[in-house]
Amino acid sequence: MMPLVRTKLQPPEVRPSLLPRPRLYEQLRLALHSRLVLIAAPAGYGKTSLLAEWIVEARKEWSHIAWLSLDETDNDIRRLLAYLLEALSNLPHERRAQLQALLSEDSEIDTTQWCAELLNDLAETAGPTVIVLDDYHLINDPLIHNAITFLIDHLPPRCRLLIASRRDPPLPLARWRARGHLTELRSFDLAFNPEETAAFLLETMELPLSRDQIVALLESTEGWPAGLRLIALAIRDRVNRGELIDELISGNRYVADYLIEDVFNHLSHQLQQFLLQTSILDQLCGALCDAVIGVHDETEVRTPVQSSQQILTELERNNLFLFPLGSERVWYRYHHLFAEVLRDRLMASHSPDQVAILHRRAGAWYAAHGMLTQAVNHALQAQAFDDVVAMLEPIGLAVISQVGEVTLRRWLPSLPVEAFERHPRLALLRAWLATADYQVDEAAHWIAVAERALAGVASGAATPIGPIANLRGELSAVRVRLAALQGDTDQVIAEGKQALNWLQSDYQSLRMRIAKDLGYACIAQRDLVRAEQSFSEAMVNGFHVGLPYISAMATIDYAYTLMLRGAYTNAINACRDTIDQMMHHQRNRTVPGIGLPFLALADLHTIRHEFAGALPALAEAESAIKSGHTTSYLCLLIVMARVARARNDLPGALRIIRQARFMARQRRVGWVRAVLDGLESQIMIEQGDLEAAGQLITNIVATPSEFQYLPTAAFYAREHITRAHYEWRLAHYQDTGDCQALHDLAMELSTPSGTELWQRLSPLDAALLRGLALAAAGDDATEAILSALDLATSERIVTPFQQAGEPLRRILNQLLSRQRLPPFGEYLLSLLDDYEPSPIAVLSTPSSDALPEPLSQREIEVLRLMAEGRSNQEIAGHLIIAISTVKSHVNNIFSKLGVASRTQAVARGRRLGLIP
Repeated sequence: MMPLVRTKLQPPEVRPSLLPRPRLYEQLRLALHSRLVLIAAPAGYGKTSLLAEWIVEARKEWSHIAWLSLDETDNDIRRLLAYLLEALSNLPHERRAQLQALLSEDSEIDTTQWCAELLNDLAETAGPTVIVLDDYHLINDPLIHNAITFLIDHLPPRCRLLIASRRDPPLPLARWRARGHLTELRSFDLAFNPEETAAFLLETMELPLSRDQIVALLESTEGWPAGLRLIALAIRDRVNRGELIDELISGNRYVADYLIEDVFNHLSHQLQQFLLQTSILDQLCGALCDAVIGVHDETEVRTPVQSSQQILTELERNNLFLFPLGSERVWYRYHHLFAEVLRDRLMASHSPDQVAILHRRAGAWYAAHGMLTQAVNHALQAQAFDDVVAMLEPIGLAVISQVGEVTLRRWLPSLPVEAFERHPRLALLRAWLATADYQVDEAAHWIAVAERALAGVASGAATPIGPIANLRGELSAVRVRLAALQGDTDQVIAEGKQALNWLQSDYQSLRMRIAKDLGYACIAQRDLVRAEQSFSEAMVNGFHVGLPYISAMATIDYAYTLMLRGAYTNAINACRDTIDQMMHHQRNRTVPGIGLPFLALADLHTIRHEFAGALPALAEAESAIKSGHTTSYLCLLIVMARVARARNDLPGALRIIRQARFMARQRRVGWVRAVLDGLESQIMIEQGDLEAAGQLITNIVATPSEFQYLPTAAFYAREHITRAHYEWRLAHYQDTGDCQALHDLAMELSTPSGTELWQRLSPLDAALLRGLALAAAGDDATEAILSALDLATSERIVTPFQQAGEPLRRILNQLLSRQRLPPFGEYLLSLLDDYEPSPIAVLSTPSSDALPEPLSQREIEVLRLMAEGRSNQEIAGHLIIAISTVKSHVNNIFSKLGVASRTQAVARGRRLGLIP
């Protein structure tokens, strides 16, 4: 993370010429009775200037005002929180240090937990505080919007948040407005009224105009402060002011463009050229501007000129639409409207080649300073494709980890075809992106292009930029991904071994991905042990080599491989271990794939009917997994539907299924569509619509290759396709009263069937369905059901029994009346009926000893005090420990018990027998 620019934490200096606006200061004072004050208006309405002047008076009422000026670089949740913490200098040093430590750790930060800690500290230790976020319209990161929403929803009584923005931020404004938590100042509030207009023109701009002229200007600009200032600049030194005002008003109601050009035309030629050439930049500093205008370009013949830093200082001093981004006066930006007019004028007065040179210089400067994204963006605008190749090719496939797939999808199609035909690594990037989108034909095309380009390198016809030792390994690695999509297991293994032989040991990111792909091949060969070893290797080594996203992606494969053989506890432990390392040892919480361990954990808790653990994990997954990551997002929707079904929200599950089916069809992900058809058919069976269920099952004719090698797909196919066939037959035979067919089905379920993993029911499902079939035929189902209960007890599997419904409830009641129902069966019966299980059943299901990580003695003491209703402060005083230590214990308790609140923790602690 770049060092914090401390001047961003200081309000702008109040200019002596600023027009006092007491009516707005009073509006702000009254507005701060609300949690959030939003000042939203277009550029030029004086939002920042108003706040800078208001702060002078506001300090009398508010003991601390935390100011933060935002810019595009703040679209990083960790960076923004660091700035926010620095702005809140009124927090005690100890608490600030602890919060800073969380931001500085290698692990991804839990944003909600961090914000909760901050809110607690503000409530307990800070005085009246106003947090000001200026230029919020530059923020587009959803994680930041979510964090700000959480802060506003839970602000302590003595804290307020004030946001200034050019547009409405994507926050729940309607909800806050309805609850009285929001006060807004809009453009009509900020616009000059007649008295302010007269005072501004006369006192600030020293323009003694007539009343009619003032009214005319006010009407033409609608009180827009920037427009009035521009008009004043244009007419201040003119003799025929009245005629010019009439001309401006009659010509165009919105005269900003004309006025900017009028001011521009009065500048020196050197200053005009500087403004035009540097208008291509979103942010400016002296060194960057020097590079763009070619100060150090020996091919340029020029007379001695001012340095760019001197020019920037002059522009600011003359109020020529330049705004400093800090009091150090190092980085600046142009007024947005001014910049747009300058760019239009640049394009009109310079040839495309001249503009391209400017962009190319900017790209070179950014590249030299390690700012790859900005460098490539400017190079592409210059159509300097050789520069782009020079930046991307040495990095190879590793660039995916640096800039992400979304950015590459924007960059690569801009390059000419010749670039891919001459540079194999670029073609391999296109192939990689195609495999990520399940585009088999496109991936094969780009692999062929890469092969031809590689042949050109071998023959000397082309020379790649950067090291070529890994090139053949990269090619084999992409072939592995294509072979996996095509279901060619032998090719996956052959190419995977070849890739590992070619790739050097320093190319760890790709080596770990290949280890995952070899795990997929082992799944296809039904060798779960070797698959677990491959996924475990990628999962562990990803952390060792500093590639946490590899570990995150390998974890979900490892977890679902364990689930395929019924090792649910081990799968939970693996997910929690990865999450723990992500949160405590990694620098970036937003690394790709972070949501996947949470997603698997949510699914595992759902299978155990532990929604106190499932729902928080699902929320974490939902916040981290974006729709641009096709497979991960579709898996998220599947888990959301599974959770809704397990909670008996069948309409909600169907809504999610239809949403997922639309996306799967749109992006042509066949295996997900098949799984969704099976899942919907199971819901139709539960609702008694066997005809609709049968039609859905009939439609599942395809057997996508993913079912053979992808652990997640194989698990869901078994759960929702294979099981759905048996469940439909069971319901259909029962509905028709066909006892012989039920007998035959029970016999069929007594022996394993199916050649692929996904075609074989788990032993538990087979025993449960066999018992249900026997009971429906009027036979004794005791042995089968007891066998299913025995298989479920150690792993605490609940959902299949809960979804069996009334038929299973009758069987369990019969076993209870004959005193043959084991403790786990009593617990299941309590979920299906009003039956109250015995204390032994409750304590043994699940037992406290079966917690993945038991509570320490001190944590049990804290849990007991929580049950007594004591606050964190009271617990700290009772145990004679710091309140921060109490908070740490509480967080550990929540994590170990899989809960999200004190109430849930106490309830589960009592059920586990940890507290009375």
